[in-house]
Amino acid sequence: MTSLDAHPIFLTYIWAVAVTIIFRYVFFAIYDPDLSEPGDYQPSVMVIVPAKNESSVIYETARALDGLDYPSEKLRVVLVNDGSDDDTGHWMDKCATDFGHDVIHLSENLGKRQAIGRAMEINSSEITVLVDSDSALDRSSLIEGLRGFTSPKIAAICGHTDVDNINSSWLTKMQTQQYFIAFRTFKSLEGFFGSVICCSGAFSMYRTDVIKPLMSEWTTQKFLGRARTFGDDRGLTNLLLRDGHDSIYLPQAKARTVVPQTLRVYVRQQLRWRRSFLMESISAVTHMWKRPIGASLMFYIILSLTIMSPFVVSYFLILGPIIDGFNPLIYILGLTLIIMLHQTFYWTFQLPPADKVGFFSLMPMLPVWIFFTLLLLPWAMFTLRDGTWGTR
Repeated sequence: MTSLDAHPIFLTYIWAVAVTIIFRYVFFAIYDPDLSEPGDYQPSVMVIVPAKNESSVIYETARALDGLDYPSEKLRVVLVNDGSDDDTGHWMDKCATDFGHDVIHLSENLGKRQAIGRAMEINSSEITVLVDSDSALDRSSLIEGLRGFTSPKIAAICGHTDVDNINSSWLTKMQTQQYFIAFRTFKSLEGFFGSVICCSGAFSMYRTDVIKPLMSEWTTQKFLGRARTFGDDRGLTNLLLRDGHDSIYLPQAKARTVVPQTLRVYVRQQLRWRRSFLMESISAVTHMWKRPIGASLMFYIILSLTIMSPFVVSYFLILGPIIDGFNPLIYILGLTLIIMLHQTFYWTFQLPPADKVGFFSLMPMLPVWIFFTLLLLPWAMFTLRDGTWGTR
């Protein structure tokens, strides 16, 4: 058997993964952004919710917005019907009647960016809040989120999103832990350096005077000659970071979102997200080096590890055992230990609904991640120009 020392690239990959995991937990522990007192900053706010074919789901989202703890005279909610061909328009009109929200009906499907852009044309608020059509904000979300705008340099705040349909299936339970871990560790690390790379579309807040001038560029962005039909949240954050603005993460500004319940829908979503990650990362390569050194290093390291991962996993599970006699169980054991670490973190720091999810609910991520790395990620790489949205 050839020693693993003969493969420095794979060893470097393993050490880099270990370092990024350690850094994520270290910065989770030390992340403590400056905050104003609750209610000290109460600007005018417009909440924009674009939707297509969401039917009655949009009503529940609108109901949550109606219950926000914020002065009604300073809050405006705009629902944008992006050319739905079901009864979404009917439900939006009901939202207007029951809650007083404004509704914009588009005669055809223009895409999420264009839908948001239409609402921005009538936006005169100080702060813009973007919310996905299947998300529900907690009552205190606005008050808590606005506490983060303590500096003019901070242009965007990413809220924390948990899973709403936790117990729908084993897949939603797995995603419940994924969401918590990803937000609390990745975004805490990025937020420490004022460089959250993706202010989530589920719930994020922006300074209107900063993003409004970017609307023309953002709504018409193309990649390899084709319009960017997804990755809207990552794309907008990318433009803010490029222009020198900061973005932070506030875990106390909370929302809940509905996640895929079946593997088919989940795979389509993850394929779309991987294309988005790759497209926006390629764009960000040109300017992320200008960000604080910690943010820059982590961005380039994670991008490199992502691109390398199909080759590394192929070696440890397929080529290594054939060529070098490497025991693949060693690698699988390592992955299992990483997942156990993440599960322990979730159960240690997540208050309810931690008790609603079995401790081992994240374990299915082992075969899922291997499948995604070996097949889905390469497929995303080779089909970057495919703008197909798929289904939720």
